[in-house]
Amino acid sequence: MFGEIKPILIDTDVIINHLRGMEEDTFFLRRVMVEEEFKGFFSVITEIELFAAEKIDDRQAEEISKILENLYRVELNSPIAKLAGKLLGSYRKSNGLEMPDAVIASSALYHGMPLATKNARHYSFIPGLLLVSPEAYFS
Repeated sequence: MFGEIKPILIDTDVIINHLRGMEEDTFFLRRVMVEEEFKGFFSVITEIELFAAEKIDDRQAEEISKILENLYRVELNSPIAKLAGKLLGSYRKSNGLEMPDAVIASSALYHGMPLATKNARHYSFIPGLLLVSPEAYFS
């Protein structure tokens, strides 16, 4: 689907960590946004989560918008929604899976992309989902 380009879905926590000044996440995002061999994606759920912060000011909203403009949005479609529903049915009670994480995981699975996250515990039980740590991705 992507040829030589390496697609990766970026979890909300990576962008939040960048906004908080965590260098390894900033380094990761900059490389994904600049280098042509990589193509960074985010779920529409991530966009919702980023703008849902209670104390977000205009400067922060503009910074978030600039980051997202340099990535590709994965919209929610029926196959992703159905897969998210199946994941919730299987893992909500046993593993505490929440709907936003189910949609993000389903987006990665549906499009065959690894998920860059530092919240591996939110996803590690989902079969077939490849998780990558931002600091280890370019190693």
